[in-house]
Amino acid sequence: MEVILTVRDHSQTVELLDLAGFAGTYTIIGRHYGKNRIDKVRGLLVRSKQLVSHVNQQHKQISVAVSHGSRSMVLATRWLKIPVLTMYDYEFTETSIFNRFSTKVLVPDRIPDTVLNGIGLAANKRVKYAGIKEELYVNPFEPTAGFRERFLARHGHESEACKVLVTLRPPATTANYHSDKSEVLLDGILHFLLSAEHVITVIVPRTHEQTAEIAERIANVADAGSRCILLDEVIDGLELAFASDLLISGGGTMNREAALLGVPVYSIFAGRQGALDRRMESDGEITFIRDARDLSKIRLERRKHEQTKALTDRVESFVIEQISAFL
Repeated sequence: MEVILTVRDHSQTVELLDLAGFAGTYTIIGRHYGKNRIDKVRGLLVRSKQLVSHVNQQHKQISVAVSHGSRSMVLATRWLKIPVLTMYDYEFTETSIFNRFSTKVLVPDRIPDTVLNGIGLAANKRVKYAGIKEELYVNPFEPTAGFRERFLARHGHESEACKVLVTLRPPATTANYHSDKSEVLLDGILHFLLSAEHVITVIVPRTHEQTAEIAERIANVADAGSRCILLDEVIDGLELAFASDLLISGGGTMNREAALLGVPVYSIFAGRQGALDRRMESDGEITFIRDARDLSKIRLERRKHEQTKALTDRVESFVIEQISAFL
C-alpha cells in the first residue's frame, strides 16, 4: 500500500516528522494563518486548493484519505470525490465540515451518542472505537534509559536529577476553542512552579511567538532561570513525558499521552470540557485545575519511573480495518 503524506507548516510539526524518521517522505503544503477567524477561513480555502493541485500532480488514484481533524483535507477530497475518514476526539471544536463532508467519522466510544447527535454527526457516518487515539503511537513506545539525566545535563542541570521534574505545555492560543481563562491559569501555574526550589520546570511552547511571550512572563520571577528550561528545540514528547514526575498542559494530546504512560496529569484547559476529558477526569486519569484554589491539588513529588502501561494495538487494528474497507 502506497501512502501520500502531506504536512502543514505550523509549530514544530515538520521538525517532529523529521525526528520521527519521516524526513523525505512528506510534502509541505500550506501554513497556519493565525487565530483571526477570517484569516482561518481564508487559510482553509487556500490549503484545500493547494491539496487538490498536489493530488492532481501526483497522477495517482487515491482510494481513501485519512486525517485527525484536517478540515482542508475534507474539502479537498470532496472536490476530488475521494472517500475520506476523519478522526476527532473533541466535540466542541468546529466540527460541521467534518460531520457534513466526511465519508466516515471515527470517534472514541467515551463520547456519548447524545453528544454526537447534538453536534450534528449523523448516526450512519459515525464509527466508534474503544480507547483513545494516542494509543496508536504510545503502544509501541519504549523509554530510553538515561534520557532524563542526559536531558538535564544538556540544559545545565546535571547535578539536579534528584529534583522533581515537571513538564508544562501552554494552551493553544491560536486554536478556535481557546479560552482566555487558560492564560490566567498559566500565569498562576508558572508562579507556583517557579517558586518551588525543589522543582525543575520544562516549558514546551507551541510556537516561537509563544516562546517569546513566556520568556517575558518569567523574566521577573526570582531565580526562574535556575528552575526552568524554556525549550527552543524539538524533542520527543513521549520521552520527556515519561521522564517527568508530572505533566501539566493546556491542551489534550500531551495529557492523554502522559496518562497512558502512567504519569500524573493536570489540565489547565479552560474551554468547554469535552466528553472524553470529563470521563478521564471521572476515572481519575486527569486532574483539572480550574482556579487558583486548585493549585493545592498538584503534588510536586518524585514518582516511581516504572515501565509504561501495558497497552494493546486495539486502536491501530481498528483504524487499519476502517482504511482497508476502501482499498
